[in-house]
Amino acid sequence: MPRHPDTTIRPNTALIEARHRLSSPMRPGQCMSRSELADAVNAALDRIYVGRDVTAHYVDFRWLGKLERGEHRWPSQARRAALRQVLGAATDADLDLYSPRRSDGTGVIDETIEPRPGSWDETIHLLREQWHLLVQNDKMFGPEYALMGVIRQLTAIEGLPNEVPQALRPAVIRLAAQYAESAAWLHQSLNDHAAGHRRTRQALAWAGQIADPTMTAWATYRSSQQWLTSGHPAQAVEQAEAALLYDQKLPGPMRAALRVQHAHSLAATGEHRAALRLLDAAHRWAADRHPGKPEGEHGSYCTSGYIEVHRGACLRLAQRPQEAIDVIDEALPTIPRRHRQDFAAALLNKAMAHAAANQPDQAAATAHRALPIARRAGSRRILHQLAHLGTAVSGHQQLPEVRAFLDGLKKDT
Repeated sequence: MPRHPDTTIRPNTALIEARHRLSSPMRPGQCMSRSELADAVNAALDRIYVGRDVTAHYVDFRWLGKLERGEHRWPSQARRAALRQVLGAATDADLDLYSPRRSDGTGVIDETIEPRPGSWDETIHLLREQWHLLVQNDKMFGPEYALMGVIRQLTAIEGLPNEVPQALRPAVIRLAAQYAESAAWLHQSLNDHAAGHRRTRQALAWAGQIADPTMTAWATYRSSQQWLTSGHPAQAVEQAEAALLYDQKLPGPMRAALRVQHAHSLAATGEHRAALRLLDAAHRWAADRHPGKPEGEHGSYCTSGYIEVHRGACLRLAQRPQEAIDVIDEALPTIPRRHRQDFAAALLNKAMAHAAANQPDQAAATAHRALPIARRAGSRRILHQLAHLGTAVSGHQQLPEVRAFLDGLKKDT
């Protein structure tokens, strides 16, 4: 029988490129060798787990060769922690490390060694864990609640680069970029474009300090979204193309998300065929085609259903509203209900397609369904767009669906 995609051996280009970005301590002008990286990983193990015997986790150039060739993808937690520290990665996914699923559905058993209490490594570890928690807070309690936590953590992180050991500085700066980009998204959800752009610029500045391709690409992607949302599609295309310059260095779901954003931006400028081709290509890297990646990593929301909702948006922009309605109808059941903003946005896109198809009753009924979801999600951006749709259908108040929708909108005025 065919092999599961995650059991197929393929080179770990993310890990190779991360090593190539490090300078050799012995050979000026050259990148770090596998042997030198092995020495650095072993030294990091000793720093992270002071007073513990971690010799069983020591590595050599042969082990790193197997890791780079993709012969194994899930080292022990201790080795992953050391690799992240040396290579300046915030998450395992940044190094394309993940636990492959076996045919019996079980994962690989991992050896757990926690960072030493009170160490800088523990601080960085806790800040990473807090970031994941804040992502979940956005889903559960909305962006306004999550933003308070993100800004508090970002304020704490901003002073750390001058305090931590030099070896840990890249990891802290990357965390700062990650939190700033999250703040940009939350401001975007709250329909605060100026604050969103300011945080995006902040994230790009930090990512640039450490030449981090993942965070640079993701913050540039966010910039493209912001330009598109604020009605500047040409700038959105420019930023989406800039983000795609890092394409080969990114995890699969991020590559899918970047193509979706590029497609939507192109469709807004009238490049409809190119947009639809990009969406076809995005399915190759959809998050639900890559099991084993943790929820909350960059692009983890970019599933096949998410891609198809954006296909619907692009079809509507191409003046093919009935096709857009059919595509979104099929995609809606695949969007997890806990992703409230995505679900409300899908309903909004469907409602806009109904309006474009001169179906004001169905547009209003679909938008009315989206209203309470958008409110629970706390998305002022979607509520603002729903209000615009209300203006568009307000000339049909003789229809009961339109009257009900407009009455529902009054709660937000």
